[in-house]
Amino acid sequence: MKTYRSLTIGFLATLSTLGYNLNAQNLADGLRFSQTHNNGTARFVSMGGAFGALGADFSSIAVNPAGVGVYKSGEFTITPSFKTQKVSSTFLGVSASDNKNRINLDNLGFVMSFKPYKSEDKGILAYNLSFGYNRTNDYHSNAITLGDYNNYSIMDYFSAITNGKYTPSQLEPTTNYNPFNTLGGGAWESIMARNTRLLYKYDSGTGTYEPAIYLQDSVKYKNISTTEGGSGEFTTAFGVNISNKLYLGASLGITDFNYTFNSTYSEDAKESNPSRPNGDRFYYMDYKQYVETKGSGFNLKIGGIYTPIPEVRIGLSFHTPTFYSFDDAFSSSIITNFDTTGTEVIFQSNSPLGRYDYHFETPMKITGSVAIIIMQKGLVSIDIEHLDYSTMRFRRGGDGDTFWDLNSQMGNTFKSVTNLRFGGEYKIGDIALRGGYAYYPSPYKSGFLNDKSKIQQISGGIGYRTGNVSIDFAYLRTLQDVKYVFYDLNIPSVTNKVRDSRVLLTFGFRF
Repeated sequence: MKTYRSLTIGFLATLSTLGYNLNAQNLADGLRFSQTHNNGTARFVSMGGAFGALGADFSSIAVNPAGVGVYKSGEFTITPSFKTQKVSSTFLGVSASDNKNRINLDNLGFVMSFKPYKSEDKGILAYNLSFGYNRTNDYHSNAITLGDYNNYSIMDYFSAITNGKYTPSQLEPTTNYNPFNTLGGGAWESIMARNTRLLYKYDSGTGTYEPAIYLQDSVKYKNISTTEGGSGEFTTAFGVNISNKLYLGASLGITDFNYTFNSTYSEDAKESNPSRPNGDRFYYMDYKQYVETKGSGFNLKIGGIYTPIPEVRIGLSFHTPTFYSFDDAFSSSIITNFDTTGTEVIFQSNSPLGRYDYHFETPMKITGSVAIIIMQKGLVSIDIEHLDYSTMRFRRGGDGDTFWDLNSQMGNTFKSVTNLRFGGEYKIGDIALRGGYAYYPSPYKSGFLNDKSKIQQISGGIGYRTGNVSIDFAYLRTLQDVKYVFYDLNIPSVTNKVRDSRVLLTFGFRF
């Protein structure tokens, strides 16, 4: 039997324009699985991640595995980081904000270099092998949204998805009947809404339900969401140096993914909210949702770096899709408070814990890079990265689902994009000053809610190297504005301004 869960209401659910209740996987999930941004060692991050033509940095292997071939010695690096994020939400002129702080391990890398005996600098000059880890995403975030709105309530949504489909006897449990098990996950919201009085009155003639609050009444909205988890990649790469002119490399990446979402969506009735003819009066409701996604996958990367002259490097790399296997766990509950003939009564309905396993393929990726070395003291570098988000695909659901409709939606919603990364470095003795910028355009086609939701990253840093020891510092600022709707396209969208600040410190030792 197909299992369903609701589309999360929180700030990461930016695709809720496609409907509040979708099947167990949705378009926002696909985007979350597929997007990665500037992350890794402090030097890599401070230069915008524009390392496809440079190499000789462990995190550069994630862009172009030929970068491991550029190493002339072995190296060990470790990079702890501190992230602080502020999410500022605006809904109908009402603003609210929340913060989240987090310490991470963003990089742990080890490179070995083997040099065959050569009497001249021709042929294969080095075989290099690397092992290590790069964090690719951090999902820790808090967000809160507040607001008032007339004429709309989530009860209207519950009525719309229930009308004409289920009678009260189908939704209400008895000693020998459990509607959650009998009707399946697609009915969970209807079951909970009915058993907490949000679907207040049933008209058997039309098969429709009347919400517990009148449409002309105003309600106070509040949505609190918390996300946790992250994704990372364990990489094994092999590269060669051919005549100090051509560097070739290949890598195998083993990815891990862990994401947890909790939200509480609340509606409080205004003081003017009238009682029902029988005296019942609605006061408030809480709709809680929980989703946990765990998975792992693998990908392959190949690449090359060519140096036509010592001052110029040209890089090209290709990434296969990452082939993921995922398992979702999810549940929800509704709690309501009514004044029933003068007595306060609380109703609660809890869904069971649902589970669903499936597979997913991210888009393939191609990156072209150019770097210019300036008098052995400085450099500028650019990466141009192309991928097509419309090619994301869900595969092989645990119930045999082929996800035909969902994959078709992704093709109609997303587009191909070209990401840009720029970086520069200037050395003054043992000190290196660095700066970078990365631009990630919106993956949505024109006309969708977040078609202008680009991501910009501004970075800078400083490095110190003496002998075989190096210390690098980086600061990264990430800017993004995201829109979402609660449950109905007729309701104005919420705008979240997401502002990340991250500090990274890399300790390196070459041998």
